Amino acid sequence: MADQSEVPANPTEPANLRFLRRLVTTLTATMIVGLIAIFTVLVIRLQSTVAIFPEITALPEGTQVLSVSRTANELIVIDQNRKIYLLSLDGEKLLHVQSLP
Repeated sequence: MADQSEVPANPTEPANLRFLRRLVTTLTATMIVGLIAIFTVLVIRLQSTVAIFPEITALPEGTQVLSVSRTANELIVIDQNRKIYLLSLDGEKLLHVQSLP
C-alpha cells in the first residue's frame, strides 16, 4: 500500500479527460440555453390571441358548418348539406354558392 506522503495532493489531469470535461460542460450549457429558448418561443406563441378566422356572419340561418378554409383572398366554407360557400375575407359578404353533386 502506498504511503500518503508518496501520493501527490493534486495529480495532473490528462489532456483527454480535461477536453472531455469541458465538452460535457459546454454541451450541457448549450442544451439548457436551447430549452430556455424553446420554452420562451412557445410561451410567446401560445399567448397570441390573433384569430385565424373572423366571425362568419354571411351564412344563411341554420347552416351547419363542416369545414372552413382560408385562402389569400377569401374564406371557403363547406356545410353539412354539401354546399360550398365562398365568402369575403372578413366573413361578412357571400360571394358564391356551389352545391356538390
